[in-house]
Amino acid sequence: MAFTFSSLFETVRLSFSAGEKIDCFHCGEKMRESNALTVCFNHHPQAVCCHGCLAILRAIEQNNLVPEYMQNKASQAIVG
Repeated sequence: MAFTFSSLFETVRLSFSAGEKIDCFHCGEKMRESNALTVCFNHHPQAVCCHGCLAILRAIEQNNLVPEYMQNKASQAIVG
């Protein structure tokens, strides 16, 4: 019984730690690459962590705010 439990524990542990971690394009939240949602933003596929970030990027494009968004994102990268 002890062997079975430890095997099960190892399987569960590996499933939680498996998968490469990437950053959400919008908010920067770490996520497993396999859990990412993909949105075409500014003519490029981008990985996002949730439907909220996906909706924000779509709204930015629909309102023609991509240049301002990208400029703000670039300035945050320099500061942060």
